[in-house]
Amino acid sequence: MRGRRGWLLGIGVLALVQVGLLVVWQRVDQDRRAAGLPVSGEARSEPGHEFEVERADGSRVAVSARSDRFQIVHFWATWCAPCRRELPTLLALAHRERARLRVWMVSTDHDWRTIAGFFRGDIPAEVVRDRGAGHRAYGVTTLPDSYLHDRDGRIVARFAGAQDWGAEAMRRVLDEHLRDR
Repeated sequence: MRGRRGWLLGIGVLALVQVGLLVVWQRVDQDRRAAGLPVSGEARSEPGHEFEVERADGSRVAVSARSDRFQIVHFWATWCAPCRRELPTLLALAHRERARLRVWMVSTDHDWRTIAGFFRGDIPAEVVRDRGAGHRAYGVTTLPDSYLHDRDGRIVARFAGAQDWGAEAMRRVLDEHLRDR
């Protein structure tokens, strides 16, 4: 009986330690998100994926990871509350950094009427619609989710969750990546 109780106590202690480590890890990631920084272990060096999207006018275009400038591939939806709060700062970034950065705002919504209603009819040129190929290729499971690519198409940072793209901490992170190398 005593051996069984000790064994169960050991398992309980290990479970508590794992939960404690998970809580600490999540807290660090929350703090990094709040500061506009990439979350733990999420920057990758492999190239991003190429996939086809639809523009509001019905034309199709390939989102390619390789480009003459850095790119953000941002996945969002009109029904996603954090996405709605984040979009104004991302649009401002897209316009402010147009010479150094291309932003693809990839909506996962099913129809353009919903997207047009969200923007009150005036859909920004950066907004495109994905029928699933893009978010599947990137492995997106939650929204919003953003990937920063260098000119060679490598993913240099991932920003999981909503960001304040105009925050000073985010400006420093982006300036660090966007400077010519």
